[in-house]
Order: sequence, then structure tokens, then C-alpha cells
Amino acid sequence: MKRLFESVSFDRRVIFWDYLIRIENNFKGYYHWHQCCEILFVHEGRGRVVVNRQTYDIRRGMLFFFQPFQLHQVYADVSPAAPYCRTIFYVDPLIMDKLLRPFPNRHALFTSLWQGKDFAQVYDLLHQADIMEWIFTTYNQTFQSGIGEDDEELTFLFFQLMSCLLSKGGGEAAPHPTEPLDTRTQRYSEYMMQWIEEHFHEEINLDILGDLMHLSSSYISKLFIQETGSSITNYVTARRIKQACRLLDTTTLSVEQIGENIGYPNSSYFIQVFKKEVGMTPLQFRKQKV
Repeated sequence: MKRLFESVSFDRRVIFWDYLIRIENNFKGYYHWHQCCEILFVHEGRGRVVVNRQTYDIRRGMLFFFQPFQLHQVYADVSPAAPYCRTIFYVDPLIMDKLLRPFPNRHALFTSLWQGKDFAQVYDLLHQADIMEWIFTTYNQTFQSGIGEDDEELTFLFFQLMSCLLSKGGGEAAPHPTEPLDTRTQRYSEYMMQWIEEHFHEEINLDILGDLMHLSSSYISKLFIQETGSSITNYVTARRIKQACRLLDTTTLSVEQIGENIGYPNSSYFIQVFKKEVGMTPLQFRKQKV
């Protein structure tokens, strides 16, 4: 079962590497986050990625950098004639931070990707897609040979990756916000996610949301699914549980207080939802974090 919080078990490994995976059917998007950094590169496919309350198109050459505990969702429209093909890998940012320190420009960019705020870590690398694929293919050969987790090989992989991103940004020495992918107007779902961000701790009323957008509640529900691949209810649940995990990790508030703070005044129901989505009770999550 897919969980909102998916802990990546490195088991003494430095990188969790998943190269050139091809999916032709039964791919359903879901909201989740990890305790580590996740890098996704799209070789082929179409669909949507939701991150930072914005939606982005999946297409060849897109690279997404998801920060630790950053809520995101990937949804792809797949078929044998139109597969979704991607390379995805997870790394511990503390390790890469140490390895990239001798290279100030690339280290600064990695730090901005890992810890930056208020911008999406999304790059359109269509014109560099062949180079990116060569980088990943070369590293995969190294990984398959058994030396992919050596400091030198990992450093070289990220050195090349950061170089491509710096080139995309114009080669500046300092870290820079990712440029917008286009100048399109906001999608309806993005307005909805912004509203939910301000009201997720309250009782969510789709009629109010519909009135604000001058649309019926049933129509905005359909629009949200069309634009993100998931329902408003699933998004609200994901956002609430994400906040619950943060409060469990950073405060001494009781489970009952946390439930009330995120929109679940019934503590029994809150515990039930949390366990279903995270795979453990709130108290188990808090003890695990400790």
C-alpha cells in the first residue's frame, strides 16, 4: 500500500538508484514525501507533477528535485503506446553536501536545491536531454559494476548534474531560483491549493471554494482531478497529515491538540487517518523520530 510518508531504507547504502524504469500501465499518482532528497528525470511520457502548490507537465527532459519531507505527487497517463519512462534516485543530502564542498559553485546550487524556499526545484532540460541521458547511462554502468557508491563516483555524478543545471541557468556562479517554465495563467487547481493552504486546518467547504471561483462545487472537483490526477479530498488529507508530522516532530503538543490544529477535532478519527496514511500511529511516529 502506498503511504504518504515513504521512508527510504538505505540499509548502509549511500544512494538508492532506479534507472530507466518503463511503465506502460496501472500508474496512479499519489501524494507522498521522503526523509531524503529525490531526483526525478523524465526520459519519455506525459502527465503532471504537483509540488509547492503548483502543477507541471511531465515531458521528456523535465528534471524535478524534491526536498526532504516536501509534499509532492507524480501522475502519468500511460499506455503501451505511450509509456512513462524515468530515472529516479534518492540521496542523503548531508552526504552530498560534504562531497560537493570542494566545488563552491556546484555546492551552492545543491544547497539552494536542498534547502531553498519559495521557488520550485524544477528544470526543463529538453535541449540537454541527450547529455543527461548519457550522464545517467554512464553512472548506471558504474553502479552495476559495484563502485557506484564510492565517493569519487557519486561526486562525479552530482558534479555533472549540477553543471547541467548551472548551464541551464546561464552559468551563474551563485545559486539562483529556478526560472518559471512558462508565463501561463495559473490553473484552477493552483488557486484551490493556495486556498487550501490557508484553510486546511478548518472544515473544508467546497461550496465556499466554488463561490470564490464562481464555479459549482462539483465542477471544481472535476477540474482538480483533471489538472492534478487526484481529488481535493486526497490533497487535503495529504496536507493535513504533512502538518501533523511536522508538529509531532517539532513540538510537544498532544495527539489530541495536533488533531485539532490540522482540522481533525475527533482524535480517534485523526489517529485512524494518520495510521492509514503513514503506516503507524502518531505516537509511534513521534517515538520513531526521537
